[in-house]
Amino acid sequence: MKRLMTATALTVAATLLPLLVQAAPLYHPPGSNLTYGAVSNGQSIMSDITNPAAGAAVLQQNGNQYRFGILSSVGAGYEFGEVDNLYSRIDAEAQAFQNLQTVTSVADIDARLASLNALLVDIEAKGYAKVFFGGHLPVMPLVIAHKALGGSLVLDVNGSIAARATALNDPVDFNSAAASVGIDDPTDDLTLTFAGAVPNGFSIDNDSTVLVKAARTIEIALGYSRPLLKTREATLYGGLRGRYYKVDTSRAGIRFSGLVDGTEQAFEDALDSNLDSDTGLGMDVGVLWVSEYYRAGATLTNINEPEFKFSPIDLSGYSDPGGPVYQKLAASNTYTMEKQLQLEAAVYTASRNWVISGGLDANAVEDVFGDEYRWATVSAAYATDTWWLPGIRAGLRKNLAGSEINYYTLGTTLAVVNVDLAWSSDKVTIDGSSVPRGAMLNLGLEVSF
Repeated sequence: MKRLMTATALTVAATLLPLLVQAAPLYHPPGSNLTYGAVSNGQSIMSDITNPAAGAAVLQQNGNQYRFGILSSVGAGYEFGEVDNLYSRIDAEAQAFQNLQTVTSVADIDARLASLNALLVDIEAKGYAKVFFGGHLPVMPLVIAHKALGGSLVLDVNGSIAARATALNDPVDFNSAAASVGIDDPTDDLTLTFAGAVPNGFSIDNDSTVLVKAARTIEIALGYSRPLLKTREATLYGGLRGRYYKVDTSRAGIRFSGLVDGTEQAFEDALDSNLDSDTGLGMDVGVLWVSEYYRAGATLTNINEPEFKFSPIDLSGYSDPGGPVYQKLAASNTYTMEKQLQLEAAVYTASRNWVISGGLDANAVEDVFGDEYRWATVSAAYATDTWWLPGIRAGLRKNLAGSEINYYTLGTTLAVVNVDLAWSSDKVTIDGSSVPRGAMLNLGLEVSF
């Protein structure tokens, strides 16, 4: 797995560099939002790209203001399912699957197939591996809050790339009672030839598959926000944001009997293969109630639910068009960015140095791989007014859907430099070592004046 992570990182880096851009993916919040959550707290430029109404709130305290990211966020992360030693177990079973001719009895075949089928059931239920990378174009996001505009403009260009691997289970059928007396059952996945009572040759017909997907998303977003209502205690802001998406995907289904080079090579081949591309437009709307000591707001993202279509995966090697694996592969040719309601609140001191924030996704939505995400976050932060004393923040985030994974989060700001880290409280064994099921790291630089 160490070789897998290294090779994938190098391949992804080579893919990203020519783009010069790096959508805020559901699985990896950008910049300091990794710790803060999707909350408009005013302490960071990244909080201005959460709620479309957030940009204009800068006017309340500071008048005209300009914010931009020198390189506001570059980040990477990984997440594993709850299956220990995922790839080594797949490779070991695949090797045994291909070397059944070494068995000395039909009973030996039964034992190996029982182990294989048990693993496939386990992996399809909860085993996967995902790696992801993302970031923003230099000087993005750019926030212009000016009284002449009556509000604020926010321009952002960003993107991400990710890869995911898992297994699809087609149980290996074998009639050992018939085979033990030298009779082939036509419904078997294994066809044996015999020398006496001992099999000395076989052929395999089974659709169990390692499915590897890669996806690259590039987003250009432009938003406008302004005050809608003012009272003596607070102001209500509203905002609209339009997004242009370009989504590229690559999908490879490798039948279990064909994993000659192992799952690591399959992962790399999917990243290296040609990407299938589609584009779409999304629209977000948000409101934000801001007082001297608290904020509360809501954002509805992708209200038009843009849909992306991709070419069908190559199914020419699959023997059973009616089988479960074939049907799952054939059904994954579209991706819809579902609408999501995000709720937020923050309380702070008058200086905004101390902030306690909370965010909650009201509904779950799927990413391009079909994984569900519904984040709940809470954080506490201190933002310093001096360049030599670091600001600090810490929090918790939990996916209330899908993987239901928990993360601890920790971040710091020194002058214009932000560093944020998240790691899972859950563990999984990889290459014999216990590691967090997930981890994410973001780096960034931003300026306000």
